[in-house]
Amino acid sequence: MASASASHDAPRDVLTQQEAEERAARVSNVSYDIALDLQDRATGYRGSVTINFDLSGDGDLFLDFRGRSIERLEVNGRAIESPMWNGYRLWLPADCLAAHNTVHMAYENDFDHEGDGFHQFVDPEDGQEYLYTNFEPYESHRLFPQFDQPDIKAAYRLTVTAPAGWELIHNTAPASVAWEPDGRRRWDFHPTRRFSTYLFALIAGPYHVVRDRHGTVDLGLFCRRSLARYLDAVEIFEVSKQGLDFYSDFFGVPYPFGKYDQVFVPEFNSGAMENVAAVTHNEYMVFRDPPTMNQRRSRAEVILHEMAHMWFGNLVTMRWWNDLWLNESFATYMSYLCMERATKFDSGWLDFASSLKNWAYRQDQLVTTHPIAGRVDDTDQTFLNFDGITYGKGASVLKQLVAAVGLEGFREGMREYFRRHAWGNATLEDFLSAIESGSGASLRDWAHLWLETPSLNTIAARWEADGDRIARFVLQQTAPEEYPFLRPHRLDVGLAREEEAGLRVTVLPAEIAGAEAESAGRRRAPPPRFCLPELRRPRLLQSCTRRRVAQIRPRPHR
Repeated sequence: MASASASHDAPRDVLTQQEAEERAARVSNVSYDIALDLQDRATGYRGSVTINFDLSGDGDLFLDFRGRSIERLEVNGRAIESPMWNGYRLWLPADCLAAHNTVHMAYENDFDHEGDGFHQFVDPEDGQEYLYTNFEPYESHRLFPQFDQPDIKAAYRLTVTAPAGWELIHNTAPASVAWEPDGRRRWDFHPTRRFSTYLFALIAGPYHVVRDRHGTVDLGLFCRRSLARYLDAVEIFEVSKQGLDFYSDFFGVPYPFGKYDQVFVPEFNSGAMENVAAVTHNEYMVFRDPPTMNQRRSRAEVILHEMAHMWFGNLVTMRWWNDLWLNESFATYMSYLCMERATKFDSGWLDFASSLKNWAYRQDQLVTTHPIAGRVDDTDQTFLNFDGITYGKGASVLKQLVAAVGLEGFREGMREYFRRHAWGNATLEDFLSAIESGSGASLRDWAHLWLETPSLNTIAARWEADGDRIARFVLQQTAPEEYPFLRPHRLDVGLAREEEAGLRVTVLPAEIAGAEAESAGRRRAPPPRFCLPELRRPRLLQSCTRRRVAQIRPRPHR
């Protein structure tokens, strides 16, 4: 039995982009055959894994593994008596490696209790034990040894022996469940398609389950037994089915992963996680009291956000974590688009503007402002700049991108993106190239100004009246002195004027790329009482009272 040694010491459990690029250049055709032994109320578990992969180049190669101990290690049939392992990295000696390799390892590990890794929770209400995995960005190697980086995709075959009363949820459906001599059950799951290690999932415990089906897709909802009476399966299934239909049509790709499970898990560190076909949700979305419409709309957005990742993030995955902003911003944009087009929560864009976009405005005016796209040198830096700019501004800029190229051009670009990169990895440049192909637009300058420069712009309107008509209408764009970047904007301008029945709002499209743009299209229109650049939901205002409309103020516009 081997424990961590000082050989090839790494200062901490971290992977740099350079190391990832060098390893991805050597390793290909990876598969994992994993067996786990789970006991009720244990402090840890036993595991074994067989890794097959092709290798090019010379020199040692390292696996990522953070565990308690290694019981046995074999590389291409050769036993390694004293593994070079520092508790995080396991080096495979060069003289054991070949063009095609098989690594077998048996090990022991402890459960985690901080929300990442393989988390263990005991329900204080009824004493039941629940387990779940949470691996983004660099925690999957807590469960089994692997190449833990997004651009070394792999196929997985999982076998788990677990207590008899437990449900097990994985990225695929179980192929068989059989009784073991000790009274436990052995679950053998169907092998997976290729996906990144951080999207691997195992959830285990006496979960309450509700099942449904939509076309060829089996649907499952899971929560703790003590929360079963609060689970609103009807609405969650309704939104999920609407999302599956919308995304399959929009992306031109049917749902790619067979079944679709959603699990509400305890002590979760985030809102949700898009594990392939086994999404984990924070339990705050199991409402203990009758929910408001805002709560239900927020839950629908999270459900649709994670579902969008099944295509953008899982079927095609960002090559490295510098494009995490795009992964998340895209799913946010698509979730609101889907809510508006396919569900009863059709006021989603209003919520987007008042919450997510408003958050981005505030963050972008602080001294800590930064470009949306940036460097991520290692896995420790993944979430350092993940704030209202990368998330809220990123999604807002994607909305501006769609305004620039048109929704049809954007949709054709996304279909091209999936045709080119399905089951593989891509970058921001690949994404923009596909949108250019689908829309016919050139996005090089657009991307530089919107994604690589910080801070915001302010759009103001100025008009001159000639009697009861507008003689001249001008949009003006400014930027802060320290960030003097003027950007191309496609926006709607709301012109509000008083009539006997109240305020009437006319919405007109406009464009501005420099400091000033004059619009001939507004000439001869009646002068407005006030003007609001970027009014995206005019129908909500047309029926408003004069007092309510007057409370709306223009905001800086990106």
